[in-house]
Amino acid sequence: MLSKKNYEKLLSIYRITWNRQYFNNKGPYFFKKNMSYSASNQPVRAPPVHSEYELIDGDPYFTRVISYFRPSDYVNWGLITASFPIGMKIWEKLEPSTGKGMKPSIVTGTTVRAATLLGFVGGFCLNYVRSSQRFLGWRENEREVKKDRYEIKKKLSLGQLPYNENLSKLDDRSKDISNRNSQYSHLLMFVIPWFNTSYHPYHQVDLKKYYVDREGEADWGFKLQPLDEIYAKYGLQYKQQ
Repeated sequence: MLSKKNYEKLLSIYRITWNRQYFNNKGPYFFKKNMSYSASNQPVRAPPVHSEYELIDGDPYFTRVISYFRPSDYVNWGLITASFPIGMKIWEKLEPSTGKGMKPSIVTGTTVRAATLLGFVGGFCLNYVRSSQRFLGWRENEREVKKDRYEIKKKLSLGQLPYNENLSKLDDRSKDISNRNSQYSHLLMFVIPWFNTSYHPYHQVDLKKYYVDREGEADWGFKLQPLDEIYAKYGLQYKQQ
């Protein structure tokens, strides 16, 4: 616990430091200027969490996670959606809301619709978590790895940025903050649903791995353009992660 004396000492040091920075650097413009990233001012990125399978994307975009749902995910989604209203009817028969030993009442349409909606949302969240885990390599992801390599190699062959950073209107710092907010957010999906809806370059992936063909990839016929040229075309610089 910080004592009152030490607290006041820290506060005084903070005030002195603030005043020096403010007046010696001509006010708040100094802070605004130094908030932007430069060659000497770059964010510190944490290394990827160890995973049993290959890392595909450390922070995949919302629609990309959905597009990688497996057929089995959709089957589970449908079963979960249907199980909620069916479960409500079974529950009413086993334990009538009118009282023990009484005749079960009819489950209203409103209750059925509400239960169906809960099942639908719950099934979606479960699938989203599973798909996100495959991107991180926390689940078996052989199918997703091959699909990802095809998509990224195709974009690189067309001279496009693999993660659509050019479509974002955010500055560097906002992209960094957005990534820190959404990365691993699927771990708390059922507490606070949070998705990555911004295009940023922080995906914990070294794009140079796509320039090495794996078995069968030569048949795709892609001729990848150099990374530096692709990024330079959009006024950006490639930074290895």
